[in-house]
Amino acid sequence: MQFAFLFAFSLLLIGAPVHAKTINWVVADFAPYYIFNDQYAGTGRDESVITLLEQQLPAYTFKRTILPSSRTIQELTNPNYTYCMLSLYQSPHRKQHIYFSEQTSTVGLSPSVAIHKELAQRLKLDINKPVSLQALLSKYQLALGISMSRSYGDAIDSVINNSADASIIIRPGRDTLASLTYMLKKKRIDILLGYPSEHYYLAKSMSFDDELMQLPLTEAPELSYGYIGCTNNEQGIEQVNVLNAALEQVKQQPAYREVLLRWLPDNLKPLLEQRLQINKNASTK
Repeated sequence: MQFAFLFAFSLLLIGAPVHAKTINWVVADFAPYYIFNDQYAGTGRDESVITLLEQQLPAYTFKRTILPSSRTIQELTNPNYTYCMLSLYQSPHRKQHIYFSEQTSTVGLSPSVAIHKELAQRLKLDINKPVSLQALLSKYQLALGISMSRSYGDAIDSVINNSADASIIIRPGRDTLASLTYMLKKKRIDILLGYPSEHYYLAKSMSFDDELMQLPLTEAPELSYGYIGCTNNEQGIEQVNVLNAALEQVKQQPAYREVLLRWLPDNLKPLLEQRLQINKNASTK
């Protein structure tokens, strides 16, 4: 009788569902990092890196929670839940509440200016070299478009804040970069400040990417780094360690390199590849 009971109990255990380990990702509707609603849906840079990590970790189930960009950090820092997010910038304040990976999750070019090709040619700007934002505003007196309340780094912010005589158009509200891109298309502004992949995606969506080019800035660092961050609790720390090891493998794949380059214009792809190679060589010394 006792044997029959133990045998039946063991069958129940065998038949019981095995709960896979789960990593909950916070994602935001912010193209071209996450693209949900147009013909390019599913090709966002960050969502593609998450997919590569998912393929690398078959023992884990990945779930994705879509949140407004304004709420992502708030949810990550809530110790009552465990979330992870890709491409986060590290700061001393964030490190108090978010546990970061040692490996970078994404590497991209720093802020650039978008400009019509014909204007760049008329000004005889060297498209193969970084240009000074200060010179574009003072020497060439170009009208600049920027999004309100967005930081582009200390050096660029300083140029903007100390250019009282320059023509600077500041747009508040949602979808400001899309609005400014439309103004650039209609030549109501001369140059637009943002990140290269953002410029390229928006111009491509508005079907004038062939008329546009981007120029890197001398005031910007060569590369912009993002990390995986998870809620700073026991589960979050464990998940970061798992993801950190997976990142090391994913970054060796050609598909990862393709993802980093996907939303860059042709003239900037070689620049990112060159800087990535220099960075790789420096890290191995």
